[in-house]
Amino acid sequence: MEASDLHLTQGGPAMVRVDGSLRALSGPPPDLAAALEGLLGEAQLAALKDDGAVDLAVEGAEGGRCRLNVYRHSGGLACAVRLLRRAAPRLDSLGLPMHLLEPLVALPSGLLLVCGPTGSGKSTTLAALCQEVLSRRGGVLVTLEDPIEYRVPAPGPTALVRQREVGRDVRDFATGLRAALREDPDVLLIGEMRDPESIALVLTAAETGHLVLATLHSPSATGAIERIADAFAPERQQQIRVQLADCLQAVVVQRLIPTVRGGRLPVVEVLRGTHRVRNMIREGHTERIPTAIQAGGDEGMLALERALADRVLAGTITEAAARAVANEPGSLDTYLHPDRAKKIRTR
Repeated sequence: MEASDLHLTQGGPAMVRVDGSLRALSGPPPDLAAALEGLLGEAQLAALKDDGAVDLAVEGAEGGRCRLNVYRHSGGLACAVRLLRRAAPRLDSLGLPMHLLEPLVALPSGLLLVCGPTGSGKSTTLAALCQEVLSRRGGVLVTLEDPIEYRVPAPGPTALVRQREVGRDVRDFATGLRAALREDPDVLLIGEMRDPESIALVLTAAETGHLVLATLHSPSATGAIERIADAFAPERQQQIRVQLADCLQAVVVQRLIPTVRGGRLPVVEVLRGTHRVRNMIREGHTERIPTAIQAGGDEGMLALERALADRVLAGTITEAAARAVANEPGSLDTYLHPDRAKKIRTR
């Protein structure tokens, strides 16, 4: 059993999240106050008293790491623990379509977005992509994360890794990005583009010869592009679309789907920054992007609904599970039942 999160409540049962679902742990309730006594310093205790919550990172003697959010709850204490992995996994171990991702790790520069909802495995895929990029080309990798979820080791003597945690090593993403651009980076990993300032800095970095890998909370490639433009005031949005069109290399949108045998597997949508797609972004015609993805199989693209249908037809996920995450149910029906769709079109 590999848990991603642990939830502790004073006087209540401990709960873990496994494959997206909560499970209660057996045994007596933990003495949370006693457990936290040795972890919280004076400044953190003051923050907990004044703000009702405090964040901290903890690293064990054997290298295990976790990120804690301690907060007040019903007059007592509670704690949410994110269990952090020691090292990034190999890209080819994640069950992703390698024939689509292989060209991405060979990109010399530009912007590569990895998107999806919380808990979709974005950080895992991003770290694995970075590790693969670095193993092939070497160079300087600078990461900005909140928190650092995976350690990315330098794969050889021609590579250098600098992992920086927001709130510990730098004040915020924008401050860290400005500093990173002065640190001779070849590759940048940005844990999240949270505000217009950090988004603008990411676009500038991608335009000026760096390979930038970043995450964004979005259920679709189209939504990711719209969210970037919409983060800015109306008078700046066209400029941002032009910048994004000039530097976008690819958008990978990931979902984790429950399988028929238990556990979860990743399903991805892939948009490539082709000449046609870049014109759509530049001209503000993002509504045309889903059609471009569906027609772009020969250019390294994959529609989410096509990927879901392939998993259903292979018997690894149920049709209900696919429908629960499909952005365009009609397209999913077309891939699952092509004969039925053909009859409807010929009526």
